Amino acid sequence: MSKSLLLHLLPSIPIFIGLFLFSAPVFAEFLGIDVDLKVILGLNLAIFFTLVPVQLGILFYEGKKLNGRYTLKGVLGNLEKSTLKDYLIFVPILLIFSIVMFTLIAPVVNPEIVKALFSWYPEEYNLQNAMNLDDLQVFAAYSGVLFLMVLYIIGNGIIGPFVEELYFRGYLLPRMDAYANKWAPALNVVLFSLYHFFSPWENPIRIIALLPLGYLVWWKKDMRFSMLVHILLNTAGGLMILMAILTV
Repeated sequence: MSKSLLLHLLPSIPIFIGLFLFSAPVFAEFLGIDVDLKVILGLNLAIFFTLVPVQLGILFYEGKKLNGRYTLKGVLGNLEKSTLKDYLIFVPILLIFSIVMFTLIAPVVNPEIVKALFSWYPEEYNLQNAMNLDDLQVFAAYSGVLFLMVLYIIGNGIIGPFVEELYFRGYLLPRMDAYANKWAPALNVVLFSLYHFFSPWENPIRIIALLPLGYLVWWKKDMRFSMLVHILLNTAGGLMILMAILTV
């Protein structure tokens, strides 16, 4: 169990460090992006240069131990393929449920309570503050914002979720049955949420939003459900922001 706990949480450390390092103004200036958007850039660069190599590195290392070569053969579980009908039913339902959680319930959480609970977290590196979506005209006027949002959709919307699902639902979740049994999906979702060190205030909503998805993957033994919902959810958020910018 201790190994599983470490494998869930340790990959968050390089991401967290990468977020701070890549948020240095020099990276934004080099790419022609307004320094006020440095945290958004920092997150995306952290996805490409820490999240992806670390998590894929662990998976391929496991493949090397199993097969003597760098492969994912035998490493991943939850690969049983469900019916098209199941995908057409469950993916939209869980996607809508997640969107409701994140877009309707999360904003009503008292910001003063959040600020008090997480006063230790530097506001400068708060991704929500960096987005500044309350004033789209200001956000849309930043230099390099269109390029950054396309990068955000590719990194945070597609590549990041794809790798995370391989790692958390394909690699870690199947191995939790041995000690957690029916609690494995719940524990996996909680640890996955805590792994997001850069947005701890979203943990309650994130856990509620993803819990049904975790149990569906566990029940169907098919991580395609979580992969599809995760990618669609993140991509939809990025596309909505991009479209809003283009229409300002």
